[in-house]
This record gives sequence, C-alpha cells and structure tokens, in this order.
Amino acid sequence: MSKIPTYKTIFRLAIPAIFGGIVEPILSLTDIAVVGNIPSNNPNLTITSLAAVGLAGSLISALLWIFAQVKSAISALVSKAVGANNINSVATLIPQMILFNLGLGILAFLLTYFSSSWIFTSLLSASNAVAEQAVAYYDIRAFGFPITLITFSLFGVFRGLQNTYWAMIISIVGGCLNILLDFILVLGLGDFCEPMGIEGAAIASLIAQIVMFLLAIFFLLRSKVKLLFSNRINQQFKVMVHMAVHLMVRTITLNIALVLTHKFANKYGEIEAATHTVLLNIWLFSAFFLDGFATAANALSGKYLGQQNPTALKETLKKNMLLAFLVALLLIVIFLLFHVEIIGVLAEDSRVTHLYKDVLFLFILCLPLNALAFTLDGVFKGLGEAKFLRNLLVISTLFGFLPVLFIADYFSVGLQVIWLALIVWIFLRGLIPLIYFKTYLKRKFD
Repeated sequence: MSKIPTYKTIFRLAIPAIFGGIVEPILSLTDIAVVGNIPSNNPNLTITSLAAVGLAGSLISALLWIFAQVKSAISALVSKAVGANNINSVATLIPQMILFNLGLGILAFLLTYFSSSWIFTSLLSASNAVAEQAVAYYDIRAFGFPITLITFSLFGVFRGLQNTYWAMIISIVGGCLNILLDFILVLGLGDFCEPMGIEGAAIASLIAQIVMFLLAIFFLLRSKVKLLFSNRINQQFKVMVHMAVHLMVRTITLNIALVLTHKFANKYGEIEAATHTVLLNIWLFSAFFLDGFATAANALSGKYLGQQNPTALKETLKKNMLLAFLVALLLIVIFLLFHVEIIGVLAEDSRVTHLYKDVLFLFILCLPLNALAFTLDGVFKGLGEAKFLRNLLVISTLFGFLPVLFIADYFSVGLQVIWLALIVWIFLRGLIPLIYFKTYLKRKFD
C-alpha cells in the first residue's frame, strides 16, 4: 500500500464522485429546463414557473444540506477506522446512524410541510404567483426527506470505505430515471399521460429518490462492513452527532447566504430572480463537479489521519488542489465558448438571456475560488475538524458576504451586487483554511 496518495488513487475516488455528484444539480437543471420550456402563450407564466422551481429547489437543497451533515461525520469516522485497520468499530454505529437520519428526515418534513406557504411568501419574499407554484412543487418533494437523508448518509459510509463507485451508480440511475420521468410527467406523453406541469417535476424527483434509497440499502448489505444491531449506543455515536451538529450550524450559515441571494434577486424583480436561478444552478453544477476532488481529499485525509501520516496529508491537499484548479480552468473555457447555448437551453426568455451577461465575469471568477475552498473543505471534513469548518463559515459570512451584500446594495441594485458578495465569501472560505492547514499539522503531529 502506498504511503502517499498517487494521482491514480485520487482519480479512482474523484472520477466516480464527480459523476455521482453532478447528478443532483443536473436534476435541478433538468427541472428548470423542462419547466422553463413548458409550451405557453403567456411568457410571464413560464417565468413564474421557472422562478418557483428555482426557489423551491433551493429550499429543498438547503434543508438537505443542513440535515445531511451526518454523511460527512460518518465518512470521517469510517475512513479513520479503515486507516487504523479497525473497521469493526463502526459495525453498530452504521445502523444507529440510519435510525438517527430517519428521525432527522421526519423532523425536516414536519418543520416545513405545514408552513411552506409562509416560508415562500414571508421569509423568501416571493410574489403570490411564484409562491403558489413553489408550494405545489415543494409539498410533494418534501415527502422524500427521510429516505434521501438515509441515502446521503450511506454515501458517506461508502466514501469512508474508500468506495465512491457505488454512490456514482446510485446517483446515475436515479438521475436518468428523474430526467425520463420529467419529460413524461411535466410535458405529457400522448394519451398515456396528461401534462402535469410543475407538480409532475416534483413527482418525478420523489420517485427517483425512492429508487436511490433502495439501491443504497442493497449496496450497504454487500459492503465489507459486518452490520450489528445493538441496544448499546456505539461509543463513537456521540462523536458523530457532535460533528454533525457543528456541520449543521455551518450549513445553516451557508444556506442563509444562498437564501439571501434569492431574496435580493426577488427584490430586484421576477426577471432578475429567474436569471439568478439559472446562473446559481449552473454555479452549483460546476461546484459539485469540483467537489469530486473534495470527496477524494475527504476520504484520503481520514484514512491518513488514522495512519498518523502527515506527509500523505500534505500530498493529499497539494494534488487534489492542483487537479481541482485544472478542472476549474476547463469549466471556464467551456462556459466562455458555449455560454450562449447553455443559457439558451435553460431559459428561452430573451430577457433572461440578455440579463445574465451583466454578471458573466463575476460568475466565471467564482470557479477557481471554488476549487480552492472545496478542496480544503474536503480535507478538513476528513480530518473531523467540524468545529473549525463551522467557525470558518460564520466568519466568512458575517465579515465577508453580508457586509459586501448590504453595502453594495445600498449604492446599487442588480445581480452584480449578489455575485460580488459571493466572490468575497468564497475567497475567505479558501484563504483562511489554507493558512490554518500548516498550523493544524504542527499541532497534531509535532
């Protein structure tokens, strides 16, 4: 076994993670593309539907990101057990983690299902027309919270086992099924299925989530971990929950920032809201693409921490960061060459395709900054440094994102305000952990 990560090892983890990771944003982009192209004689109705799907989809993503942080916690613990050659230590932890996520999913459902109308109208400042359609979409998707959280947590188990292939297979199957059902249920299929519009998009996603859950359970039963059910709480359960809580606070902060971008976009107008929806989903698509190397860094960092190997940790960061930057540059080239076609696929409205050009440069500038921030996120998640990651997000948001957003909005209005704040936010999220990494190694191993 190599004592330091090779590029082959990184690619073995990152490539499946990339293909698996981009499925979620592809689903959102597909919903947007299909809904944004529903035949209608009223362009404003299409814009309303597009804004509604984007808004509801962002809320769903926010909630899943918040409550799915057990995935990163269990991944760190399993990968550390693999590195220490003590995989049996998590045999009872995994079933207990599944039950914990089931409870979290039910909680997320109860907290939002009965208040979704208030969330969209009062909290997110959506117009009545947008809010009505957003509620119709969200109230169907919300039923999938419990099984989706369990699925994501099992992805964390697979990652800890140094296996990102299974998660890729599950995601691709679910993604392809979702896309197929989107076209059938949203647009209709002759006499077989009447067009269901925005509600059809939600049903398609829910069915795909159920299939992904069943596949995740199937692969878990085939894993090398011998699962044990015990009434005695695993000694690492408390550690897992503490890590997850820190990461939940971090993710709540992260999503407050993203929700604020939608709130300000809604304030600027429906065209601005629709344009921001399209751009932010493309940005998230690229982010998940880059996150493949963060996943590799996550899995390897936990393993090398278990092996007490600081040299390998340094190489893990250096090599994953280099690869992430190269991918970011490739994405920039692709978007510069085909941005007109990409935007056109997602929204036919000429007002959207005209407005996005005002923030094109700021959008592109985010990509290399994402590469830096996400790779370091992956490393520190693998090291189990959840408290540091929590503090990082709070500091970057309070002293970077929010001041820029409100000050720039005071002097000007428009999507440039939002994307300038996002750039400062991502920059701090990359710079601070880069500086701290050397301090961490000295404190841990000297």
